[in-house]
Amino acid sequence: SKGWGGLIERRSSPPNPLSTLMGSLEFTLGIGIVCGLVGLAGLLFGLELVPNEIAALGILVLLVILEPWTQMGPADALSGFASTATITVLAMFILSEGVRRTGILVRLGNAIVRRARGNFLKQYTAVIGLSGATAGFINNTPVVAMMIPMVMNMARKTRTSPSKLLIPVSFASMMGGMITLIGTSTNILASDVSARLLGRPFSMFEFTALGGLVLISGAVYL
Repeated sequence: SKGWGGLIERRSSPPNPLSTLMGSLEFTLGIGIVCGLVGLAGLLFGLELVPNEIAALGILVLLVILEPWTQMGPADALSGFASTATITVLAMFILSEGVRRTGILVRLGNAIVRRARGNFLKQYTAVIGLSGATAGFINNTPVVAMMIPMVMNMARKTRTSPSKLLIPVSFASMMGGMITLIGTSTNILASDVSARLLGRPFSMFEFTALGGLVLISGAVYL
């Protein structure tokens, strides 16, 4: 009877998975230090008390200094600079700077102004199409950096508020970045993680169909 009573009691009060999980976790000093560094990084990036690059490198140095608790040595800290994702993003910035120095974007902007002939809708369509289409093959961040001077020049010549063109450029480039693997840094990083953990990186055009759908529908909405 005692055995049956214990069985009935266990069935009537199943264990709480959350309490079981929390009971198995041990909050150590190392976890507290890492959480503190994450909070410090968020504070520095959010308030911009120092330049972002200094904040990022400073947090990295702190992780190495506190190695006994963070378990991150100099080799682990510097390994990110040799990541294929990091090198690819750097190459995209170099490519975009080369395109900017050719002056082709200035000529494109002038051509858009001439063809639009004061029609804001035509300017709008050209800017969204240009930023969205190129973001998938150059990377969306440098595309925005390249197009800002062009858009500002267009706004000045047509006496249009720059925000009416800059905001669509930002959104269109983000959506265009979904077309290919190199379109956005997030895709490259996710592919790198997939290669390390699953042994299979993403292909160049693995999600082009979905990204194209998002870009087209988003452009229509804009």
